[in-house]
Amino acid sequence: MPTLAILLGPAKLGIYNEGFTQVAAILLFSMMGIITGGVAASAWGVRRRHFEEKDSRDLIDQHDNLPSHALEHLVWTTIMLAICSIYWFYLLIF
Repeated sequence: MPTLAILLGPAKLGIYNEGFTQVAAILLFSMMGIITGGVAASAWGVRRRHFEEKDSRDLIDQHDNLPSHALEHLVWTTIMLAICSIYWFYLLIF
């Protein structure tokens, strides 16, 4: 989305003026940083809650619904989303 706003600006296609391109890029970089950061924080919360509820599941002899490979997937996607969020904010600042 931010790339589209920049490509449609005066540097490439010239559909938008410089001011609109600048505002759109700032808004979209901010939005993408907040969204990816929020999803990463939410996934981190799910992972933390999963480990907090482990003792409760053991007490009532309930098996774990989340397989180990799904938990591994959750970990690396959380890390990837956090890195993406940092990258979006880096683009916003610099």
